[in-house]
Amino acid sequence: MKLNYYDSPWPFEAEHSCDRFLIQYLREHKIETQVIFHFGTGAHHVVGKDNYERGNPNEILGITVSKEEHEEYVKYIIDNPKAANGYKVLYSDIYTLTSRILPNFDLVSLFHLGDCFDEQPYSPILGLGRPELDTTRLNSAYAPLDDLGVLRLFISKLNPGGKIMFNSQSQGFTEHDFIHDGNLDVAETCGDMLVCQPVSVAHARH
Repeated sequence: MKLNYYDSPWPFEAEHSCDRFLIQYLREHKIETQVIFHFGTGAHHVVGKDNYERGNPNEILGITVSKEEHEEYVKYIIDNPKAANGYKVLYSDIYTLTSRILPNFDLVSLFHLGDCFDEQPYSPILGLGRPELDTTRLNSAYAPLDDLGVLRLFISKLNPGGKIMFNSQSQGFTEHDFIHDGNLDVAETCGDMLVCQPVSVAHARH
């Protein structure tokens, strides 16, 4: 058995990356002093770098299961140690997280939910995932959570008024499974990014 790690770092496509929409959303809404969880940093780490360039207005905890992405983070904060005050990246499988080890969050981006559990969807264009299932690298063989379990975990860790973000163009995203089964409403959109809140909160807002 092996960790179901990513073989290659996730590329940044400026026109199609939800990271770009997250940065846009944070800037346009002048979001500050928030605690943010970011699933899938990419080797580019643009969300954390933008936070640093803006003076570290928020505290962001990223997670990656790509060795290359984490190595790039280490290089970045060695050269820019003040960036680490607002941006930290955990190398771990998100499906192994537990409620006891996580703080509460104001914003949670789950852009890669559905992309990483057991068989990673294969993309010949991006060169990501594997054409055939590697049975030695199954999250379900060692991790207590699946995709819906991760979603419910982070919903339980939302501060009052907190929001969950999804990438509607992600290969593994299914609106019914994540929005409906998570008991969420889409509060707003920013490009391909869906900004959601628990149904009771969203209805109270209206």
